[in-house]
Amino acid sequence: MKRYQRFSGVGILLATVMFLTSQQVAAQILRIGEMNTEQIRALNLQKTVLLIPGGILEEHGPYLPSYTDGYADDAYTRELAKAIVARPGWTVVLFPQIPLGNDPANTIGGKTVFPGSYPVRMATLRAIYMDLANEFGEQGFPMDLPRS
Repeated sequence: MKRYQRFSGVGILLATVMFLTSQQVAAQILRIGEMNTEQIRALNLQKTVLLIPGGILEEHGPYLPSYTDGYADDAYTRELAKAIVARPGWTVVLFPQIPLGNDPANTIGGKTVFPGSYPVRMATLRAIYMDLANEFGEQGFPMDLPRS
């Protein structure tokens, strides 16, 4: 019985250490949609970078999904976030991707309406990003790039 308890205790200790270690690394890249008000308020905004990925939802022919650019944007955003948090003390907050854009590739061929492409007016796109920038700015998020 004691042998079982010892191994059980070691297993719990190991699991706790692994959990805490992974939380330290993962805690530097946060998803704002999963955060509550207190967690957002607790951010050190002078050492926090907010990333708002975006890109058009558009057709990519018969073999690729309309969200192809979105998958690429997700990968770019993850890599950028990793590079930022590699700097000691920095945190990245990820905003959900905004799959909107103004000029889909199908307009190159002169087709303004095409299944799989969903553009919005440039004024709409600008308004969305400006509204978000204003809101984040009023909440204290800095509106510049991190410097060393």
